[in-house]
Amino acid sequence: MFTSAQVRCAFNMSEALSISPRAGEAERAGLDGAAALGEAAGQGWARQRRVERRHEVELGHGLQFAFATENIAQPTQWSLEHARHTLIVHLDGPMRRLETRIDGAGRLRAAPAAGDWWLIPAGRRYLGRALGGEIAYAELNIDPAGFAALAPGLGENAGLAARMKHRDPFVHGIAARLAHLSEARDDLAAMLRESLGQALCLHLLREHGAGAAARAAPAPVRLAEPARRRIEDHIQAHLDRRITLDELAGLGGLSTHQLLIAFRQAFGLTPIQYVLAQRLRRVCLRLRESGDDIATIAVESGFSSHSHLSAVFKKRYGLTPNEFRRQG
Repeated sequence: MFTSAQVRCAFNMSEALSISPRAGEAERAGLDGAAALGEAAGQGWARQRRVERRHEVELGHGLQFAFATENIAQPTQWSLEHARHTLIVHLDGPMRRLETRIDGAGRLRAAPAAGDWWLIPAGRRYLGRALGGEIAYAELNIDPAGFAALAPGLGENAGLAARMKHRDPFVHGIAARLAHLSEARDDLAAMLRESLGQALCLHLLREHGAGAAARAAPAPVRLAEPARRRIEDHIQAHLDRRITLDELAGLGGLSTHQLLIAFRQAFGLTPIQYVLAQRLRRVCLRLRESGDDIATIAVESGFSSHSHLSAVFKKRYGLTPNEFRRQG
């Protein structure tokens, strides 16, 4: 379920540790605390992943997200200890029993409800034992260096505090939305995922940081006019292909977090809203002025297919592209 302690530079959640004991072994081991967990594992528990499905995506530099479902009908042990902050949000599914332990934060025995989450600061050891049915959960792994860079004025207060079975509707809502978007492959979904990831990190920093009381007022960020023109020209020239927040941030000489603030101030829209508006504007012009088939217009305007364009177009204008063309 969780990221392996062997994580180095590259993130690979497929190396996660999820240990399910053979039938009867859990009871014989008397799983009752971290020591028992370690003893049971040492007695030869089978490393059998019971993950039904898993989708992993990058949300920008130093930020990775995964949505997964896992069957824990057999007693299952999880272990985690690595150099990244880790957020785990329980999204759905029955868990009859759960015991968790984080170094320095104690131990908790309580089955989670949907929306409960755990936060393991970088370098802390986590042990968990669970029994239930098929569950769905989200994982967010955060590079501490990139996390601290979001608010350099906080210095050593830019860490995170450990949390167990915590509730915060904002965290739950963002995690659920990211899970829904985890399989989407279009560039607007990618930009939305990055934006949500940035928002979630800032929320964690402000509300659940080790120095949450030490607020640092962010310096205003603006796009200089030459940078604004570069970004605008780049978007117009590349509407037919994938556009990322990273490339737009590079054109403005900003971080992706700074770009999200400065872009809205400069254009009055988020990058996602602006790119979509420009693509639809191009589609409208071509529908009126050319006889090209709609599938060609869709692909050459950055949409994945005729049906993708039709769905977005009707949601925006209340008409299909064909209906719009006939009215033109």
